[in-house]
Amino acid sequence: MRLIPYSELTAAPWKNGGGETREIAAFPPGAGFDDFDWRLSIATIAGDGAFSAFPGIDRTLVLLSGNGVALQLDDGAEQVLKPGDLLAFAGEQAVRSRLLDGIVRDLNFMGRRGRATARVDRVALQDRASLDLGPGGGAVVLRDGRASLPDGTGLGQGDTILCDPGRGERVTLTGRADLVVVRFGLGDQPVAG
Repeated sequence: MRLIPYSELTAAPWKNGGGETREIAAFPPGAGFDDFDWRLSIATIAGDGAFSAFPGIDRTLVLLSGNGVALQLDDGAEQVLKPGDLLAFAGEQAVRSRLLDGIVRDLNFMGRRGRATARVDRVALQDRASLDLGPGGGAVVLRDGRASLPDGTGLGQGDTILCDPGRGERVTLTGRADLVVVRFGLGDQPVAG
């Protein structure tokens, strides 16, 4: 189990150059945009525009902060996301963003079809929680509020606890916070949790 502070993530341009992303982790380690099985990152959307295309990738986006964003999908549906809302879509879909009132940040899980899946949930932390991330490992991201690990280490917005697969780790937190829990799976197997 590792704590990855948001402040230590390195900003890089989007694949299409239209925004910036901060990679939390990718599998296999060191994989780039074209060869990851899964990738977890936090992106900043600073203006209206198109998302990068990722054919063969399933995506789940969770709005972490800001006043909201409207996403126009190529099937004509517009989805308005407020902080905490999530949307799953295929990476080959054309998606355009329209900011509602200023910059937003989102958590983005991307899994290569047939090689990686994830279950993404919001969890309300009320005093204490012990989260089982399952055999595939996973991540817990603090969206809002305050939380601490059992040793007293505090988490800030966007900080991530990452658990490697095969370890059966549980993440125990205290505080009051809105968490995003991502449970990783490999292949096409559904993710338990």
